[in-house]
Amino acid sequence: MSAPDTNIEKQERRHSASLLGIRGVLVFAAIMMLLWGGYGVVKADEDASAFKGEDAAAEQTTAVPTDVYEPGTNKASTPVESN
Repeated sequence: MSAPDTNIEKQERRHSASLLGIRGVLVFAAIMMLLWGGYGVVKADEDASAFKGEDAAAEQTTAVPTDVYEPGTNKASTPVESN
């Protein structure tokens, strides 16, 4: 329960520094979130451009072949040559 004789205007004047600080922090947080989001968009464009072109083709040619197993067994479907 609150006091029945609360004067909101008087309390606002008494706490003006605290309220100003809270507003300042909210503005600062909004600016930081906008900058962070903008940085993410710019960085995503740079990262996406790195995967286009010759780099993607080079990665595909250097892939290590894997063994293929028949379903339900541990036997390789391609014969493995032993030395």
